[in-house]
Amino acid sequence: MSLRHAGATLFGAGLLVCTVLLVTIGPIAAATEAFCPGPRRLAEFAVTGVRAWPPTLTYTDGCNEILLRPSVLWSAVAAAGGLLLAGVGQALVQRA
Repeated sequence: MSLRHAGATLFGAGLLVCTVLLVTIGPIAAATEAFCPGPRRLAEFAVTGVRAWPPTLTYTDGCNEILLRPSVLWSAVAAAGGLLLAGVGQALVQRA
């Protein structure tokens, strides 16, 4: 199997798993539930924490802290890695 086929397979599998997890269990692992008076503006949303190992991401909507589910992030990282691998494989095929 060539590098681009392996990358495309990893991309497809990661995207499938990410989509299934998002639909079945949802993207949020934990969140605070504070009351926020008034409508939320887009400027109030901000990333508040990123960790590389294990991959976790937290963000705020101005009032609440939200933690994204690590399993969703793992599958998204696998899809991104597959896309990168397929791109490298395609570049090597075009070069030869």
